[in-house]
Amino acid sequence: MARRAPALALALALAVGLAGVPRAAWAQDGIEPATTSAEAPAMGAATEAPAADAPAYSADEPPAPSSPVALLVDRDTGYVLFEQGADEQRTPASITKILTALLVLENMDLDDVVTVEEGDFEHVTAESTTAGLKAGDVLTVRDLLAGLLLPSGNDAAYVLARAVGGDWQTFVGMMNERAAELGCTSTHFSDPCGLAEENHYTTARDLVTIFEAALAYPAFQEIAGSSTWQMPATGDNPARTITTTDLLLDPESPVYMGDEIVAGKTGFTYDAGKCLIVAAEKDGMRLVAVILGGSDEEDADGVTPNYYDMRSLLAWGFGAWETGEVVSAGDVVASAEVTLSSDGDAVDARSDDAIVTTFPRGTTIADLTVEPSWEGAFQAPIEEGDALGEAAISLDGRALGTVGVSAASAMELSLVDYALWWVTSDPVHMGIVAGVVVAVFVVIGLVSAAAGRRRRRRDQFTIAVGERRTIAPGPGGQRLKPPSAKSGKHFK
Repeated sequence: MARRAPALALALALAVGLAGVPRAAWAQDGIEPATTSAEAPAMGAATEAPAADAPAYSADEPPAPSSPVALLVDRDTGYVLFEQGADEQRTPASITKILTALLVLENMDLDDVVTVEEGDFEHVTAESTTAGLKAGDVLTVRDLLAGLLLPSGNDAAYVLARAVGGDWQTFVGMMNERAAELGCTSTHFSDPCGLAEENHYTTARDLVTIFEAALAYPAFQEIAGSSTWQMPATGDNPARTITTTDLLLDPESPVYMGDEIVAGKTGFTYDAGKCLIVAAEKDGMRLVAVILGGSDEEDADGVTPNYYDMRSLLAWGFGAWETGEVVSAGDVVASAEVTLSSDGDAVDARSDDAIVTTFPRGTTIADLTVEPSWEGAFQAPIEEGDALGEAAISLDGRALGTVGVSAASAMELSLVDYALWWVTSDPVHMGIVAGVVVAVFVVIGLVSAAAGRRRRRRDQFTIAVGERRTIAPGPGGQRLKPPSAKSGKHFK
């Protein structure tokens, strides 16, 4: 910022001078877990969300998921709150169906109708999960998506793949192209449902990218966030209710999370283990979380560890973090040194902008590291609102953003201080002042000398006049002497 030196002030100056647990035995997608005995260890006692009277969550004390892969991300800022194996390539099982649903939403209308064909069941194994479709059924795309996402119907996946791509193989090519377009760098799918065991993989981070694209469609949120769906009667199928496989959406489940869950999708195969992806919202904060490779061992309530891992992640995310303005416009973020001011030696530097990010609950301005762009001090006068520069804001080494900074108050110029600074700041200035001082003294000397000469001439004139003046003789005939100059008396 340029230093200020008003002409008026110059004139006045002259005048003055973790690691994951081993996977258990896997079960085929859609089959009940192989290990359901009463001897299975109770899960969740240590990983369930704390009770209401439990101590507050701390961002410095994250949960410890038992599943080998876990990822928790703030949806609004993209900030990763927790990750464990997030870039490991893994089989996602039926979470694959999210990309299937995305392509359907991008290429078809929800009210379009599709007829189920016999060939759609060619690759649907008898043991896998289905929506109970039958050849000849005529359903809307909306209902087929419900059959795809809630009961995780592999039959619905192949019906929709054919409807969009002409055949499921072409559709899979579309899936991989779309994943690449979204920015997925570690994803390749080989079928539309997630049963494939070869060349079918992704990562937790890529799944979040795909999931976010699908969540942009309100219909996807509506369907994937429903616990049940009413399927109409069609063909040989009577009207029926289908139910989600996601226990977080099941009001009868001990891990039910109610309205916090926006949408979710489960997955399970021998290779993939227990998988779960969820979008949740609480008090305006929006999170997305992924669990991959979890054990299929159920506890006494029939709940597998991936659900407890998910609840712990979400509870910690909502409890220990918040998303909002860590710095608001008008907040004082720093102090700037000011010289030559009559109002003090520093001015508060306030932010002109806001920084929205995800940060630990309880964070204050005092916890932030502020690096101003300016160096040294500013010189008065400064008006309130004058731009001072910028300030880079960080927290524990994490850059949060940069804000413009301005003066929070006016700082008036001290003329005395300015004059002293002006004189001493440059040898030329000192020479000018010295010259002025000498000139002043010379003028004073000349004026004093002239005044002295005038006084002397006046005194001499007075004496001379007194000597010439005479007075009449006195009674004795004597003439009076003129008064002495020292007497101080003059005749009038």
